Amino acid sequence: RQQIADAALKVIAEQGLGRFTTQAIAAEVGITDGTLFRHFASKEDIVLAALDRVEARLFDGFPPNDPDPLVRLERFFRHRASLVGGNPVIARLAFSEELPHAAGERGARQVQTWKDRSLDFVIACVEEAQAQGRIPRALPAREVAVMVLGTLIALVRFGELAAGPAAADRAWGVMERVLGK
Repeated sequence: RQQIADAALKVIAEQGLGRFTTQAIAAEVGITDGTLFRHFASKEDIVLAALDRVEARLFDGFPPNDPDPLVRLERFFRHRASLVGGNPVIARLAFSEELPHAAGERGARQVQTWKDRSLDFVIACVEEAQAQGRIPRALPAREVAVMVLGTLIALVRFGELAAGPAAADRAWGVMERVLGK
């Protein structure tokens, strides 16, 4: 099941939804497309399993454990940057609408939950740091969270993370200066 789910992710990321077929998934795994359905009831179930794989990677070690909210925020940022930088398939899919579209309503809700969890986590870190006087209260927490998450998306879109952690280091350094840390 994991191999099939991973193959589905790869096919969607590399070939797009237009070429996302059971034949393409089966070819990626090295089995017949009929064999797929010994493991899954439908193509949508394969996509849902693929979503579960992405979610497990995105939220591995989540939330970061540290009493300092800015350390938690930095760990979150660096974990996500490292994950998407080292996994081009996840990088392409985690910030696209293709995967949830292929998974139907249930998959779309699951992906929305990822976004909400991430946004809520960042907002909570920012608000806690503001309560400690470490980030100016004049900076709206939600907008700071959008900046943090948007920076990750931009680093993926511009291919910056593929070269290694230096881009994430530079981006985080800028955010620290903006936040007044």
